[in-house]
Amino acid sequence: MVDRTPSEQLATRSIDRLVAAGLVRAEQRERMIDKIASGAMKGSDWRLEIELSEDTNRA
Repeated sequence: MVDRTPSEQLATRSIDRLVAAGLVRAEQRERMIDKIASGAMKGSDWRLEIELSEDTNRA
């Protein structure tokens, strides 16, 4: 098992809950965890991901 930083642990828990709620796409899970943990996730990234998830859920 790989030790994760506190930032990675928090990002993982957060993204897993958002995936379960249908707010973000499961296939983007790892990419989003990495971006959040590194501090690279921007507001525009969140907006795009939520919009794409909504489109996926409607289809």
